[in-house]
Amino acid sequence: MKKIGNLISEFKEYLILIFLVIISLILIFSNDNTQIRFFRAIAISSFGTVQSGLSAIPNVFDLQTENKILRETNIRLANEVSELKESRLQNQRLLKLLNFKEKSNLDVISAKIVHKTLIQTRNTLTLDVGESDNVKVGMPVITDAGLVGRIISASLNYSICQIIYNKDLKVSVKTRRSRVDGILNYEGPGVISVSNVPKSADVVVGDLFITSEYSNNFPAGIPVGIVTESGNLDNLFKKVIIEPAVNFRDVEEVFILKKIPDKERETIEKIYLSGN
Repeated sequence: MKKIGNLISEFKEYLILIFLVIISLILIFSNDNTQIRFFRAIAISSFGTVQSGLSAIPNVFDLQTENKILRETNIRLANEVSELKESRLQNQRLLKLLNFKEKSNLDVISAKIVHKTLIQTRNTLTLDVGESDNVKVGMPVITDAGLVGRIISASLNYSICQIIYNKDLKVSVKTRRSRVDGILNYEGPGVISVSNVPKSADVVVGDLFITSEYSNNFPAGIPVGIVTESGNLDNLFKKVIIEPAVNFRDVEEVFILKKIPDKERETIEKIYLSGN
């Protein structure tokens, strides 16, 4: 009781005000005087106007809920649009590869790239096919654009492709136009050169280098790259820089040629070169 008394004492001014307001309202609405009716009408009209205005103000919590739903919907639709675009691009790539496979007489294994490195000195691709798909070490890897590299390792379901952006891969090449021979080399940070090209050789910017018949690892005639720089390196050889025919940053699918190096040729060449 003491607490209630203290509470009433603390808020007595507010309680008195509320009591007087209630009495005033009772008197206003119970009095039928003309002036009272006039003020009553004004009060009711004003109250109705204020209430109407307040009802037009949207509920903040409802807006937050609606915005959350809209954002989630937008995210879902954006993901669906992205998936549709990716599917369309993938279909275009696969159709292009399928056309290449049908038009060529090469016996190939289709593969998808699941990992790649392009900034190291020994760059490779990881492919989603392996020994269970008849992939063997030494098989060349290409796209419809040109040479990618060769298989250097294979497990049951995966394989590793050594690409031309790898200092350990040497490829015998020649120009399609003038038939000038050379050796493909990776010099690092995206630079591919062709060495052993004589200073007097007819090699100009725009020439296409292809794999030559001197290679035991790759079939002849596969596009390798376009000459972007051709000048004198020294008194004997030219400096030749090429742009690879394959765009390694964008490539996602490749073909593995069902061809392995000729072991007999490989053995006899090693014996001859070793001097034994």
